[in-house]
Amino acid sequence: MKTTALLLLAGALALGRPARAQTGCPDPQATNYNPAARLNDGSCQYAPAAAALPAKALLDAAVPETSGLQLAAGALWTFNDGGNPPVLFRVDSATGRAAQQVRVLNYPNTDWEDITADGRYLYVGDFGNNYGDRRNLRLLRVPLAGLGPGADTVSAQAINFYYPDQTTFGGGLNNHDYDCEAVFFRNDSLHLFTKDWADHRTRYYTVPAVPGTHAAHLKAVFNVNGLVTAADISPDGTAAALLGYDETTGATFVWLLSDFPGTQFFRGNKRRIELPSAALVGQVEGVCFAGPRRLLVSNERVVVGPLAVPQRLYALNVGRWLPAPAVAVVTAAAAAGPRAGLRVFPVPAAHTLRIERAGVGPGALALTLLDLRGRAVATGQLPAGAPAGTLDVAGLAPGAYVLRAQGAADVVSQKIMVR
Repeated sequence: MKTTALLLLAGALALGRPARAQTGCPDPQATNYNPAARLNDGSCQYAPAAAALPAKALLDAAVPETSGLQLAAGALWTFNDGGNPPVLFRVDSATGRAAQQVRVLNYPNTDWEDITADGRYLYVGDFGNNYGDRRNLRLLRVPLAGLGPGADTVSAQAINFYYPDQTTFGGGLNNHDYDCEAVFFRNDSLHLFTKDWADHRTRYYTVPAVPGTHAAHLKAVFNVNGLVTAADISPDGTAAALLGYDETTGATFVWLLSDFPGTQFFRGNKRRIELPSAALVGQVEGVCFAGPRRLLVSNERVVVGPLAVPQRLYALNVGRWLPAPAVAVVTAAAAAGPRAGLRVFPVPAAHTLRIERAGVGPGALALTLLDLRGRAVATGQLPAGAPAGTLDVAGLAPGAYVLRAQGAADVVSQKIMVR
């Protein structure tokens, strides 16, 4: 009798307990797709996939060793890698021509390897480390405002960092796991992916995107089966790309990461796309998103005997391998929410953006200004009952941004221009 009563009690308690969402692989493209899965546990497996790499333009002769790509404020930036002058090149993505050259005055190009950006700065990764013995690893923070038309020099600030888990230095040329050639910006941090010569894995670290000296925080390790040479994240933050090659076979590839929680990039879908051999496309060294589902790729010039592969810019549509982008739906409640009584001025704004609403309103609003790559460049709050608030936009690069106002139950967005 007692056993029966306990079982009945356990059943009653279970009925009152919310069901947990089933974990597994929710991607229909995966070979182990689970239709019942609602939470991605990172277990998705995929059949081999390959793609051509269509050439878009021959890159300017001034950048034969292009080592990184970044779209920022409507301009495409690249540079030559270590040992070359510390010069940033703005290139025309249609023709490959170098339209502008800007020299960094106060830091050398020890071993520049990748580049990323937020709404205010370019970040140049001076963290190449072929011998594993560097103790001056850094990223250079370059103000976008100093790269306008006609600029030919700029000064940078250093973000110095070190790997706390590196206890020995050296190991010989390309015979260690502390090289790095890949970085992107997300959520106020710089996300670094190492080029591990010894084990063909990549270790994922984060470093604060502020000048100073920082310990890099190790977040995860992933077997990429090759050498990672560049990285970027999509404008909407839903996908990331790791570009690389295998020095033993000449294979080139891109890993596409998607459906990850927050910034846990290796906790979601991980899909490798094989690209043409380095004998055809060179040593691929730069990658950036040119939209949510399109990549630009660059290679440095390679000469092997009588054969030469010139520096080129390539375009690759990766939409077929990524989940469809989410569609935003504005409900009636949302339409009557924060937008009601919301006024934003001046537009275009130069220094301060003022946000007003009539009356008490629906409660506190979290204000976020996003660049068109989906990255927060300014944040603030409109407290419940407060008629107005401001956001500081001084120093932002001119262009289009999105103001997001988030209440307790809904979110609305509005396009904003900064001059």
